[in-house]
Amino acid sequence: MKIAKYFYMTTAALAMAIALTLGACSEVEVENGGKQQGLMPVLFSAGNMDVAVTRASAAYMPQDSKFVCKMFFHAGPNDTDSTEFYSATNPLTVDVNMMTDQLKIENEYGNAVFLNNTFYWQNRKDHVFLALTDNNQLKADPTFTGDSIEFDLIRGDKDTIAQQPDPILAYEIAKPLGATSEANRVKLFFEHQFAQVQVNIMNSQEGSVDIKDASEVISVELLGVAQKAYVPFSILPNGKIQKPQAEEVDINTGNDSEYGSSFSLIARKVAIPGYLKTFEGIAFGTLQRIRVTWTEPGGTVTHKAIVNSVTKTTLESGKKYIYNIELRRSTIAQVIPQIVDWNTGKTYNTEGTIND
Repeated sequence: MKIAKYFYMTTAALAMAIALTLGACSEVEVENGGKQQGLMPVLFSAGNMDVAVTRASAAYMPQDSKFVCKMFFHAGPNDTDSTEFYSATNPLTVDVNMMTDQLKIENEYGNAVFLNNTFYWQNRKDHVFLALTDNNQLKADPTFTGDSIEFDLIRGDKDTIAQQPDPILAYEIAKPLGATSEANRVKLFFEHQFAQVQVNIMNSQEGSVDIKDASEVISVELLGVAQKAYVPFSILPNGKIQKPQAEEVDINTGNDSEYGSSFSLIARKVAIPGYLKTFEGIAFGTLQRIRVTWTEPGGTVTHKAIVNSVTKTTLESGKKYIYNIELRRSTIAQVIPQIVDWNTGKTYNTEGTIND
């Protein structure tokens, strides 16, 4: 009787210790997709880009926004933080790449909740988290499941920049150090994966062009940029991620009007102060030239002019390229772009044009 009582007390103490301690799970349990009892769930917040801002500040991502997240972790019993997550002989498998799951921002502080399964801390080694969503489709159910997500950048019939795909991705490495889930909360800092291009049009200062109505500026096109781009949604063996890749464009450099593809920027409803008209768009790849089409008053003569100072400009992720163009008869004054960070703090308006 004493032995049974002792055995019961020992078993109960052991069970309580397991429940209170962060432990590792077996490969069988992970591969079967079962939730590990006694492990701490991973809590997420979509943090503000300014890490100094407190959680009581405005959330980076509005309430009810949704995103997809992947979790990677070291599964081998002898793994360390410096161990590769996978190799040619040991490919990335389900025990390292936990299921992809959808989450939703549930409150004004940016706290996220799982919509399907739940991630649990698997051990006290580094875990890698990748989260992806489309900034212009924040309330829709994201369905990103592959290792490289394709986005169609061509404007088509889109009449606002907010109708273009704007993938934003968060990449975080964390390990559980505290005794509670809240102490180990993971903050996701999302960043733009493509670039924004803005072109501001003004009359000639030397008087050769005098446009009276903004409607006489017909279009602004980017020449040579990609029609499609890809955002990696997986990790390299060392746990890092690749940069977004633009689809290659076949460029005919012998003719300024032939650059494989032309991308029409979108006219902004209200121009930047001091300019006739503002065009903008989300783009990626290598920008070869900018082409502007406008008509003289009355529409009797149409001009097409190319900005020759723009040559093989590689558009960077998360950057905004601003071109202030002065029209001149049958030509364009040479311009130097202003390149700034694409501000992420005030861009999240799914109803219309993305602003700074």
